[in-house]
Amino acid sequence: MRYTVRAPMSADSSPPSPTEETPPASAVPSPELSRLWFALDRRAWSYLVVVPAHPGAPAQDAAQALMEAGSPYPEPPLRVVDATGIEPAGAPRMVLEVRRRVEQGERVIVVIDSLLTHPASLPLALAADTALLVVTLGETDFGSARKTLELVGEDRFAGSVTFPRPTKKQKRADAAKKKKP
Repeated sequence: MRYTVRAPMSADSSPPSPTEETPPASAVPSPELSRLWFALDRRAWSYLVVVPAHPGAPAQDAAQALMEAGSPYPEPPLRVVDATGIEPAGAPRMVLEVRRRVEQGERVIVVIDSLLTHPASLPLALAADTALLVVTLGETDFGSARKTLELVGEDRFAGSVTFPRPTKKQKRADAAKKKKP
């Protein structure tokens, strides 16, 4: 499964501590996002991890796209957890917290850092029911994607989502957002 998410989505400038989001009420996703949602739904997951294939891949954007796609379906409740920047000691605690939420009937999407530069995220990927690989066209090299698949296990991935390479204008805008306090 490979889907291209073309709609520009805002980058998350939250601090590198775990945060949570719930989907907006009554959003209508694009047909492309709806197809992605239903393709993932065939895996019957409760805990999905969004894994960037390389450092800098837009995993937050992919999670936001999934939130948009899942918003018309309020049951079970859907939540995104930003686990980027997690410390090695925090990963096992985060796994327990996500499992607790799943036991309470929620579906949880966890966004992690690239496993190539932040191996502390690996326990979160290995504990998930399924994973989604995030690729940036023209930036993700085959070796990085292959190594990420090997670290998690190819069979654990439901598929991948691709994003276009950001334009120079988008890169400047993202850099400006990060500089603001």
